Amino acid sequence: MVDFEKIKQWLEDADALVINSGAGMGIDSGLADYRGNGGQWGQVETDNKKSIFEVINPDAFLQNPAYSWKLFATRMNEYATTTPHNGFFIIQNWIKYYNLDYFALTSNIDGHFQKAGFDENKVRELHGTLEYFQSSDPKLSKKVWKNQQNPIEILENIEKGFYPMCPYSNVMARPNVYMFRDSSYINTHSKEQEGRFKAFLEDNQGKNILVLEIGSGPHVQTVRIKTRMLKTEYNANIIRINPKDFAIKTPNIGISKGALEALTEINNYLNL
Repeated sequence: MVDFEKIKQWLEDADALVINSGAGMGIDSGLADYRGNGGQWGQVETDNKKSIFEVINPDAFLQNPAYSWKLFATRMNEYATTTPHNGFFIIQNWIKYYNLDYFALTSNIDGHFQKAGFDENKVRELHGTLEYFQSSDPKLSKKVWKNQQNPIEILENIEKGFYPMCPYSNVMARPNVYMFRDSSYINTHSKEQEGRFKAFLEDNQGKNILVLEIGSGPHVQTVRIKTRMLKTEYNANIIRINPKDFAIKTPNIGISKGALEALTEINNYLNL
């Protein structure tokens, strides 16, 4: 049984909310996860008869740019044409209703927090983002820029053998996304986001922080490391939402449901 009364009390007592989300946050918007049935990595491995580590890395990107750019541009189009589910807006309403400072940390590269109206200066994209590009050769340029090309245009150009180019190094561009075994990822944009997150934590030092961890499993620890840090260093209360990997030590709360269902049930209890 979910202790909804405790969740309500935590929200009422909180000064700040941190939303830690993984691929499970996007499933209710219609996006595939990475490792589950029909997951994106399984599809990549089926297509290539190789592991994702062999396919999604900078060397493989350069060796087979047609496949790699098509993969990323398809995702870009999917993210651009998908509407964030109502759970995003439920969280926004809690932030307003309870007058909470907030920050969103996500391992997703879909830009859906910004698309749902969250302040872009209060979002930390832990694995980078498809919204930004960089040079495929960081020795030539370490610039990172916001992409202005439509993903459909990119896909059409790929069929003609043309790929997005870096305007600063005159070589092929790549998404500013942290791939596997990635030594050429340029973390300029990521560092700026991390700096804003650290400033948020400084502003909320000694205050009550509540963490919503949503749709993040134990396989990729990036999000859960942040959750543990917030618990250990800031004594945050944790609500973990995950259909399978929801277990967490008390007094923290684990909810064995998907993002939208769990957030809706909490919201119904709050009667907001």
